[in-house]
Amino acid sequence: MSFVAVIVVLALFFVLYQMQKRKISLMYRVLTATAMGVVVGLIFAGHTEYVVVFGRVYANLLQAFVIPLLFFSIISTVSSLNDMNTLGSIGGKTIGILALHNILAAIISIIVGFIFHIGLNSGIELPTGQELAEVPHFSEVIINFFPKNIVDQMMNNKIIPIVIFSVFIGVAILKYQEKEEIKPFTQFVEAGSKLMNFLIGRIVKFTPYAVLSLLANQVATLDLSFVQSLLTLLLLVYICCLFHTFITTSGMVALIGKLNPMTFQRKFFPAWLIGFTTQSSLGSLPANIKAQEDMGTPTDTASFAASIGTTFGMPGCAAVWPVLLAIFTINALQLDFSLTQYVTMVGVCVLVSAGTVGVPGAGTIQATALFAAMGLPVEMILVLSPIAGVADMARTSTNVHAAGSTGVMVAALEKKLNMAEFNSKIETRKAV
Repeated sequence: MSFVAVIVVLALFFVLYQMQKRKISLMYRVLTATAMGVVVGLIFAGHTEYVVVFGRVYANLLQAFVIPLLFFSIISTVSSLNDMNTLGSIGGKTIGILALHNILAAIISIIVGFIFHIGLNSGIELPTGQELAEVPHFSEVIINFFPKNIVDQMMNNKIIPIVIFSVFIGVAILKYQEKEEIKPFTQFVEAGSKLMNFLIGRIVKFTPYAVLSLLANQVATLDLSFVQSLLTLLLLVYICCLFHTFITTSGMVALIGKLNPMTFQRKFFPAWLIGFTTQSSLGSLPANIKAQEDMGTPTDTASFAASIGTTFGMPGCAAVWPVLLAIFTINALQLDFSLTQYVTMVGVCVLVSAGTVGVPGAGTIQATALFAAMGLPVEMILVLSPIAGVADMARTSTNVHAAGSTGVMVAALEKKLNMAEFNSKIETRKAV
């Protein structure tokens, strides 16, 4: 039966491949793979030990490329600020507010996860071959944030020291006077960033196959209550994203920017909607920048905040999604996590968000980095990924909204926001 299960799964892989060739979206392919995985798990209960191999190989590949992706992306992001003056003024405020978005979204997600006891009694067992790493005392946590043996830390997937090491290099590039002397290295970083993004994009395309494999193995050992747990998780993702977008961000706009939050929400809504439907922060950049400009934000500030917001902060993909997945896993596996570990989780969300790429599928990479840093089994991300496609609409629109609101707030803090344009009424075209 085990070999028959493998043959059936390979046949289903061929169906998924034909869907990909016909340009059917990743979201629908993942949903199809989900249904296939459930059926295979029910039919071949107790005989999926070979089927699960495909999913675990995928999980290993994701972990293997998270480190180089973060390394190149973070250096590229920091060095793209052009000079230290920009980094110290507009850049500093932009990064600070984007980080605050991430922190607040992570805290909201932790609170919601606690209130609803997400993942508790879901029936999931710890995947075999995985051991949970212990998080040390708080003082040791702070010390371990900083790189010591960078090669050893890369080998052991120690995410935070890699991030800080990369930031140091990025700042060094900014401060280096003779740019031509280090041009080969900067070109190497840019090329490495593009190559890693390209490679990750190719790996993510195999998500449906991994979902089928891992979900089939889970269904073979789980009761049907897991379906209800997935739907609850999806609902909480939307609750957290919408709350942060329309409640938390409104408070930030009012308190930090001293602006009318209702005016901002009304004028930025079209850009938010584009992010919701396209599921791409990069694809929403033109609408994001235009919405900020229409509110009186200078073009350079608007484009800077919108661009940085595609690779840093991203509260939907970098906070709400991975934190809720982590809490689901912690509750499902009945792990004992302390307050210090949850505080560390919030910090990890901020640090690793610098390497998140603003394209569909970034949430998987971000969640992988968080799970690796916290010592949680990466397979759980794929087990819970059947809802990722539907959740991505809420996650991406939250990312776009955070970047846009950041640009407007930075312009207000810099006294460069045109208040007449911000307070002007939205023009409506008359029908011809």
